[in-house]
Parts: sequence; C-alpha cells; structure tokens
Amino acid sequence: MKLTKFTHACVRIEKDGKVLLVDPGSFSEDAAFERADAILVTHEHQDHIDIDRVKALDAPVYTNSGVAGQLTDLGDRVNVVAGGQSFEAAGFRVSAYGKDHAVILPELGVPCENIGFLIEDAVYHPGDSFTQPDRAVHTNLVPISGPWFALPPAVGYAREIKSEQLVGIHDALLSQLGLGMMGRFLNSDERPYHGLAPGDTLEIN
Repeated sequence: MKLTKFTHACVRIEKDGKVLLVDPGSFSEDAAFERADAILVTHEHQDHIDIDRVKALDAPVYTNSGVAGQLTDLGDRVNVVAGGQSFEAAGFRVSAYGKDHAVILPELGVPCENIGFLIEDAVYHPGDSFTQPDRAVHTNLVPISGPWFALPPAVGYAREIKSEQLVGIHDALLSQLGLGMMGRFLNSDERPYHGLAPGDTLEIN
C-alpha cells in the first residue's frame, strides 16, 4: 500500500489500483479528492469532512450516524458504522474503534461522535481522539495539534500502541517550529516519526 498525506488530517491510501480517502476536510487540497473509490470520515467537523466536495464524488462513504445525518441526500451511498464493527470498503478491510471525540473544554462535554479506523490491520487513523486499537499496527497516525490536543496523552498514545512507524496528522495549526518540536517529542529508535508535508508519500509494507 501507499499512503499520501494531505493538509491536516486527510490521507489517501492506495492498493491494487483502488483509492481509500480518509477525512477529506475543508483544508484538504483538491488533489486529495481525485478518483476516490471509497471515503472514511471519523466525525462531522469541517476540518475532517468538506460536505460539498464529498457529495460531488461518486464514492460510498463510511462514517458514524452524526455525519450520516448531514449526507441524507446521498441515499445508499452512505454506510453507518460504529466502534466494534468491521467492514470492507473498495477492497480494503476496515475496523472501527471508539465512539467519542476528545473533550475540548470540560464544560462543553463530548463535542460529537468520533470513530477511529484501522485499515488493512496496518494503518490506524484515530480522528480527533486518542482511542487505541486492540492490536499492533504498522503505521500509527498521531494527532499533533488542535483545540482538544494535549501533549502528554499524545505521547502516551504513540508509546502505548505497538507500531513500526508514526506519522503526524492534524497539524495545520502548527508553525514550522511547532512541527519540528513535535517530531522531537515523538521520534524514537523503536518507532521512527515521519512529519510528512502535504503530498508526501510512504510505502506501507
């Protein structure tokens, strides 16, 4: 498989000529939306789903009930999934994890539903959470900024999940200084950290 990082939390994963698009939000480049065979959306915030551009694609969407409620005009193109379920999307095996978005402020409670996606037992995308999968993964996508973000749980999440490499996501709010700082916190000999720029790719073996 090949993983391509786009701005913020959006990634494309390619395998056997198929493209799986994950969290194509309002910050995502137009190139992210080209020829997607299926779309995964972790939650309803606009930095994770650009409603109009997703509707313009002729591809099935797999997401939670909160997002599905905004896509009712897509009919049976929308598939509602929940944590604990496994399914196939465009030939990719996917498992869903968790239920809740991370808390931004205690008085606001849980902002919305959020599910993480484990793709081909290899790439894990947590959305806006530090929900952990129940198994080792090849590539763990680690959120590194945001209104709900805190450094200790981010580092704990990266250390607790057995993985071969880390890739930073949810990073649009960081300057170059911030991006470099997060790399220093997360990189290790055991789990190398990759701070990919938009358009950069990684091979997933």
